[in-house]
Amino acid sequence: MKTSILIVILLALKALVFAPSANAHGSTQPLHGGVVKVEHEMVFELVREEAATSLYLRDHGKPYPAAKVTGSVTVLADGKKFDAILTSAGDNKLTAAVSIPDGAKVLVKVKETGHHSVTVRFTF
Repeated sequence: MKTSILIVILLALKALVFAPSANAHGSTQPLHGGVVKVEHEMVFELVREEAATSLYLRDHGKPYPAAKVTGSVTVLADGKKFDAILTSAGDNKLTAAVSIPDGAKVLVKVKETGHHSVTVRFTF
């Protein structure tokens, strides 16, 4: 009896440990070297570049057309606030003419026509 219970417990633990993890919104791994956040069933990847910032959009693991959304980036760093408009840069990429320093807090706000806006918070 004790052996049967022990076997059942071990099998249950094995199933938990080795079970593949399901991610309903696609992978949350960065594809472009940025920081990834999931909000409102979308994956947002914010990438810092030397003189600009890029935002990549994914929905259920597939690129989401950037032409469908408008948005802005607000960078809070060193007691200062910088705002920039996100513009479509093809496929699922939006860009803004603002750089993000280390230690900054970033608010990204995007909106699609007919839908409510989504705010995503990042910390660098």
